[in-house]
Amino acid sequence: MIISKLALTATEDEINAGLTAAFEKMAETQGEAIKKIKEPRVLLENGILRFKCKASMGVLPLPVEAQIRLAPAMSGTALAITLVKVSLAMMGGESAAKALMGQVATAVAGRPGLSVDGNTLMVSLSELSALRGIQLGGTLKDVALVNGTLSLDFS
Repeated sequence: MIISKLALTATEDEINAGLTAAFEKMAETQGEAIKKIKEPRVLLENGILRFKCKASMGVLPLPVEAQIRLAPAMSGTALAITLVKVSLAMMGGESAAKALMGQVATAVAGRPGLSVDGNTLMVSLSELSALRGIQLGGTLKDVALVNGTLSLDFS
């Protein structure tokens, strides 16, 4: 299959339904750690994807929020996913983001199409699509997060 043009728009509700299903599936195979994450959801506004959840760490669940920026990278051949800010209850900031991205770097090390540079996860679109037998004939032109929608323009 060759994809040369694609315009995709997804709403918060659609993304959150998929997110809920993904967390339920991961809970079946990844044990207790993933079960400690409750009520995962995303909010899309003003160019930022906000991931929110509650993490069970002791008696009370703690609110967790990560602010993420999505953008085309490497002349449209990659998607840059940048962790702008992370907060855990009253803690957070740059050091928490660096620590989290260090864990992401360890998790993706050696995996095709994925790499970490600072606070950015780089996703090689052609490399990942090739793993599924899809050839990309275009590039990612735009990623927009506005009024509860995520839009990708690939041409």
